[in-house]
Amino acid sequence: MKKVNERGIEVTNASDEAIGALDDYVRELLSLGNGADAIIAAADAMPECPTLQAAAASTFLYTQSLAQARGAAPYLARAEARLDDATERERILVASLRAGLAGDFERALAGYEQIVDRWPRDTLAAKLAELHFFETGAADRQLRLMSKAADANPDVSHVLAMHAFALELNQRRAEAERLANAALKIDPLTMWAQHCLAHVWSGDSRVDEGIAAMRKFAPTWKQFSHYTVAHNSFHLGALLLDNRDFDPVRALYRESIWGFEPNAVVEQTDAILLLWYVELAGGRLDGEWRVIASHARRRAHEHVFPFLNAIFLYSLARTGERATVAAEVARLKDHADKQAGGQKKVWKEVGVPLAEGSVAFAYGEYDRAAATLAPILPEVACAGGSDEQRGVFVQSHLVSLVKGGHRKRARKAIEDYIAGRPVTPLERYWLAGI
Repeated sequence: MKKVNERGIEVTNASDEAIGALDDYVRELLSLGNGADAIIAAADAMPECPTLQAAAASTFLYTQSLAQARGAAPYLARAEARLDDATERERILVASLRAGLAGDFERALAGYEQIVDRWPRDTLAAKLAELHFFETGAADRQLRLMSKAADANPDVSHVLAMHAFALELNQRRAEAERLANAALKIDPLTMWAQHCLAHVWSGDSRVDEGIAAMRKFAPTWKQFSHYTVAHNSFHLGALLLDNRDFDPVRALYRESIWGFEPNAVVEQTDAILLLWYVELAGGRLDGEWRVIASHARRRAHEHVFPFLNAIFLYSLARTGERATVAAEVARLKDHADKQAGGQKKVWKEVGVPLAEGSVAFAYGEYDRAAATLAPILPEVACAGGSDEQRGVFVQSHLVSLVKGGHRKRARKAIEDYIAGRPVTPLERYWLAGI
């Protein structure tokens, strides 16, 4: 028995209840709502529907942890056991999920790209692809996929926002802004469009405009997931740090970012990056590192994508855990040596020096940090993370040049970083240090 969901996608062995649960899940996932976890109970109650099982399995991708991803195993097994009568799209979806959950992001993306090419109204496939694009930094492919998805779903503000964000990641910020605003006209509570605009304002140095708009948006965030609150607060904090306005950043950190789900990778990421940016702007929050490190220590040994290893090792280095850091860097090198093909470059040529450069900066070894980071910055996107998240590596390189006394190189790095934009108070602070 086959039915179609609200986007017209055919689903095998689906009751009306299963279709309702799937539609709810996709809406919650796209909107960053609080109700996505309800798909687990629905999948347990209706084991005969392979797409429902696949949807439940997909929730484990968002842990960004290979260990936690193993929780998807029973749902994935149920889905695979019911593929005999499944559609071709469902078979590709399940195979892509298995690849993504195992850390094979390239094979997962190839599957999602095929789905969006042939069934462009499958918004679930587009959203899952977005996660793996984040983990691989493949912004050009992300834009191609999101353009197709947005063309096929012009009435879904969240898909327009995904397209807008892909444009921003490709430095097409004027187009990204127009499309994000179009999404907000459809639904003012399109969180991903608000998030996209934060990237645009930051990238264009429209700092005061961005701060005012994000503060206006902020009361709407709490009706969505904590990730929405924390991540949008991170972006507000980054804009405030462009003005070197530390007190409201400390308040955001304590009231909206850290301490809600401290074992969640996404919360650890926002917290580590905001503290790092505080330090790059000349502020300090030393006591916070010890709290974060107790959680980051459990993640440092996992090798999901190199960006995570670099920021987790930075947080451990900031607490002086030299033995732990040395052991984890050695483990990272061993993992990199075992990779093949394109992954060899990602891990060995970019990931290892990214971690080593970050650690050197945390230890105040500025010459080593600058020398280690400089060669990989043009290719750092392949390590994962968004453009603004990866900004900590770019800023750490230029601050290392400033603190290392390399005046000519530091001025050139800062001028390249500004690249004709209006100069912010933060950038004037760096220039004053030369």
